[in-house]
Amino acid sequence: MSMEKFYEDRVVAFIDILGFREHVKQTLHNSSHARNLQRVLEFISKLKHDNDEGILAQKELGKEVSVFSDSIVISYPLSLESASFYLLLDISHLQLEMMGLGILMRGGVTIGELFHNDNIVYGPAMIEAYELESKMAIYPRVIVNPMVLEEGIKKAVHDLEDELEHLLGLLEIDEDHQLFIDYMFQWQEIDDESAYFNALDLTRSIIENQLQSLKNPGVLLKYNWLKRYYNKTLDKLDTQYTEGRYL
Repeated sequence: MSMEKFYEDRVVAFIDILGFREHVKQTLHNSSHARNLQRVLEFISKLKHDNDEGILAQKELGKEVSVFSDSIVISYPLSLESASFYLLLDISHLQLEMMGLGILMRGGVTIGELFHNDNIVYGPAMIEAYELESKMAIYPRVIVNPMVLEEGIKKAVHDLEDELEHLLGLLEIDEDHQLFIDYMFQWQEIDDESAYFNALDLTRSIIENQLQSLKNPGVLLKYNWLKRYYNKTLDKLDTQYTEGRYL
């Protein structure tokens, strides 16, 4: 007797708010920070509502969103055209939104067997995505298993070369050769140009403040990485926008 096919082949992302415990501690003596954290959690909660019940709900297409306090899981069935691209774009939008609120995120994206329905999500792909976030990402970045690209170009809206170009346009290769989502450079995904540069300036202030005040070597490592990524992003932007913004 053949075994019932229980899992589905999906592309999945596990994403976490970096330093959530410290953010909560700050809410005890900083009402502004408390309001900001509330906005962040409301935005994350809205992601699930909009996917499941919103006007442009995508759940019927197979997209699933689960929210667990400070963590988010998003997945698409690999049978959906351009599933990898749509997932990477979703994460890029999420990170840009969080950048504007002064929140950093870390995560992992992979493909594999997964059961994902509402807030029930488990399977080999979930374990791998979680381990990419917890053991491999290290810095405030969302790293991507190269298999996401390989599978992403097999069933796509565009031809192979165009789809690969779209996927690579959302990614960057880090110093340790890990692929990660290059959210900070996705200025074209924000309608208001000034909002994008305000978010960049906020990120710059956060990096400066943390590097001046932090003493924990592990946390300093993360913000030094963010400083390098921030400056590399400015290198890729037009000089008329980046003058005076470098760290």
